[in-house]
Order: sequence, then structure tokens, then C-alpha cells
Amino acid sequence: MGAPYHPKASPPLTIAVTAASSSTLSPIAADALDPLPGSQTKGCGKSFYGGNVEALGFALDAIGRSVAFVTVAAFLANVLLRLAKEAAGCQVDPLPGETQVPECKERLYGILRPSSLLTAYSIVVGMFSAALLPLMGAIVDYTSIRLKMGQVTSVLLCVFLLPQIFLSDKTWLAIAILSMINAFIGWMQTMVTYAYLPELTDDEALLNKWTSNFTVCQFSSMLAFLLIVLGIAQVAGLSDDDIAVAQLGQSIAFVISSVTLYLAWGRLLKPRPAAHDLPEGTSVWSAGFRQLYRTSKTIMKDYKALKWFYLGVAFSDAGGGALLTIFVTYATDTLAFTSTESGISVVAMLLGGVPGAVAARVYTERFHNPIHSVILSTILVSIVTIISATILTEAGQQLRGYGVAVALGFGMGWKNVSDKLLSSTLIPSGQDAELMGVYLFAGQVLSWLPPLCFTGLNELGVSQRIGFASVFVWFLLGGTCYYLVGDYQNARKVAKEGGAPNSEDEQIESSAQTEDDIHTL
Repeated sequence: MGAPYHPKASPPLTIAVTAASSSTLSPIAADALDPLPGSQTKGCGKSFYGGNVEALGFALDAIGRSVAFVTVAAFLANVLLRLAKEAAGCQVDPLPGETQVPECKERLYGILRPSSLLTAYSIVVGMFSAALLPLMGAIVDYTSIRLKMGQVTSVLLCVFLLPQIFLSDKTWLAIAILSMINAFIGWMQTMVTYAYLPELTDDEALLNKWTSNFTVCQFSSMLAFLLIVLGIAQVAGLSDDDIAVAQLGQSIAFVISSVTLYLAWGRLLKPRPAAHDLPEGTSVWSAGFRQLYRTSKTIMKDYKALKWFYLGVAFSDAGGGALLTIFVTYATDTLAFTSTESGISVVAMLLGGVPGAVAARVYTERFHNPIHSVILSTILVSIVTIISATILTEAGQQLRGYGVAVALGFGMGWKNVSDKLLSSTLIPSGQDAELMGVYLFAGQVLSWLPPLCFTGLNELGVSQRIGFASVFVWFLLGGTCYYLVGDYQNARKVAKEGGAPNSEDEQIESSAQTEDDIHTL
């Protein structure tokens, strides 16, 4: 299944909030790479990551992509939705003396309700991403164009960011289409970038440390970006001008992404040869799908715990991927959030992810069972989602909305860290790279389904509160699959040695190793 990918790619309008991650991949020795002249003795490469310029490039790429994605989620999405409602002739704020925004029953160009715009966007990108993921993995595995592809996608990402600065009531539809294309380009670049991860060093402990650092870089850059945009908007008196705030966010994102992606792909990351020879009689397109089919068949037949884990990831990540899109839609359409308030809610969600990640660590360190940990996180997000749809009913509930964002971020941060540990410890020994690709595919394959369900309900005139609350179903299904993984120590023993532990001593040994794994996160 193509190139290994460890931390989850952030799907469109989704902020992956994690405080740590780990890797048990078998990397290629970084010493065999051809570094830039002088990179081991001076310059930024010496100050960061012990002189490994590719690790620095990986971090800069993460910053550039994260900023490009979060500006859409925090600012642009809100404005596109409001402009779409105006274009359809609908009210975007409550009428004088009222607290609820009038329902918009009009359709954009006779096709969709404006409130379905963001979820329809997610459906398209999710379907294309899931369908082409095996192809992307095969390109990385069977060709030597990885660096060129990364360079092309990084240039396109910035090129498509630039015109989004000129958002207005006349250009919103074109901007929405460009943003959708850019989301897919960014996803492709993410795939290519993470193929470098296991090759950065052959020191597993160091790779664990760097992977955690990369996650911190992503989180910190998104948070800093959002605070800078909100701060400038407040000082400049733009907070009440939704379009101006979105334009400001896009402008700053363009500058940051252009600089960081140029440094990453133009100066630091290096080319790679093909990892494998393309099987005779197959194309790059078919090779990826064949490998995915063979691997999935083996998992279904021989690895019960891994099978249920991947199914749990498929359902719960589908819900998590749709959660921010649907939350932004609901907050804009029902709660009348402005672009600034939408940005604050994303900041709140990011901040909530930090204690959530800590909670995952504390729970797993104490009880040595990340399966129970991830189940608790899905239950928590389910409950918060249902409560949110119950208490958020009208305009003027911004503080409640921010509180909900913190709670959702807490639950997702908890889940992401638990998932990372399980993805590392349940994979059979020697199959890390191949099955990490399946892990990525599992997290992406159903990403289009929750937005499709929300859109269907919305188009039928069902209350958005019901559509919002329905997201809990995906976490419930995911939690059920996690439960069916069974005993964690037994599953870990099967993965590590190819057989179930059959003595109390082996169980104790496996439990002790679990604690060691937690401390590498």
C-alpha cells in the first residue's frame, strides 16, 4: 500500500490536534543521503535536528501546509457560507428583535442549499482523496519522482492560495472552487511529504522524538497564525468585516506558506530512487490497488485485532474529519458566527486538544490499555456532540460555542494520541511500512460519508441540529469496533511475536512494554 505515513494527514477543513506521536517504522539510514554542501557544519540545519536538513525541511513543510489549511477552516469557510446565502437571497443574521437566523430554503443555481456548500466541498475532496490514495502510494513506491511531485504540488498550493486573497461577493464561487482544488493538492503533497518520515534517521528513539516535535510545530504554527490574524484584525478595526478578516488570513497564509514550502522543497528535501521495481505487466495505477487488496485480505484473514482497529479508525476518523466542517456550518448558519468568531472557535478547539492529549497519556500510563483509552475518547466526543446540538440553538451563544469547541478539541486530542499508540503497537513485526499505508487509507476511505449524510438531511429540510447531532453515530460505530479489538495485551503479543500470550508472565512483560511505548510518544 504505497509509502508509509505516520501522523494522520489533515483532511480538508479538519484540524488534527495531537500533542505527540510515535513511529515504529524501519527507516533508511540518513547518513546515506546526500546533504546540501556544508549542511552538517553550519547554518540552520546544524541548529535544528542535529544538522539533518531533511528533518528541518519536513518541519517547514508541515508549517506551510498547516497554515494553508487552517486559514480555510478558521476564516474562509465562514465567509464563503455567508456569501453563498447572500447570493441565494437569504438572511445571514437574525432579524431585529429575534435571536434565530431565518431558515434559508433557497438553492444555489437550483442545486444546493447554501448551508450545504461546505459539506458538499468535503464530499468531493474526500471521495477523490480516498480513490487516489493507493495511486499516490504507488507513485512514491515505484517511481523516482517524489521530490518533483512535492515541488510541483507546493508551487500549485501557493499559486492557488494567491487569488483567494481577492475574495469578494463577486468572486466567492470561483474562490470556493479554487479552495476545493487546493485542498486536494495539499492532501497529495501531504502524502508525498510523509514518505520521507521513516527515512529521516535510522535511530528509532530519535525518530520518535522528531515526530513529536513535528506535531508540536504544526500545532504551534497554526495557533500562532490564528492569533496573529485575530490580533491584527482587532488592532486594525477589521474584526466586524468578515471579508477583510478572511482576506487578511489568506494574505498572511500565502506569505508563510510560500517561504516555508520553498525552503523545504527547493533547498532541503532531496530526491529518492524508486523503492521497488514495478511488477511486470502492471501499471502504477493498478499496482497500488492490488497491493491494498492483498494486504487487506491478509488482515481480514489473519489479524482479528488489527482488522477491528482499522474499522474503528475508518468510522471514528470519518466522524472526526467531518466534525469541524459541520461545526463551522452550524455555527455560521444557526449561531450567526462571524469570521472572527469562527477563528476564535478554531483556536479554542486547538487549545482543547492539548489537555486531551495529556489525558490520553495519563490514562494509558496508569491502566496500560490504549484500547480503553480510545473507546473513552469516542464516548466523550459522542456525548459532547449530542449536548452541543441541544444547547446551541440561536445567535448570541458565542461563549457556549467556544466552550463546545474546547470540549470537542479535548476529545479529539485524546483520541488522536490513543490512535497513534495503537497504530504503532498492533502492527505485526516487519510489516510497519506496508500497514501504516493501510492505516492512512482506513482514516480516509469514509471521510466523505458523514458530510454526505449531513448534506442529505439538510437538503431534505431536516433541522441542522439533528444533522449536527448525527455525527455521534460515527464515533459510536468506531467505538464499537475498537471494543471488538479485544484484549490489548493479547493483540499486542500477536503483533509482536505472531502468537497469543499464553502465560501470566508474558502478559506482565507485554504490559511493561506498553508503558515503555507510552513514554516514547
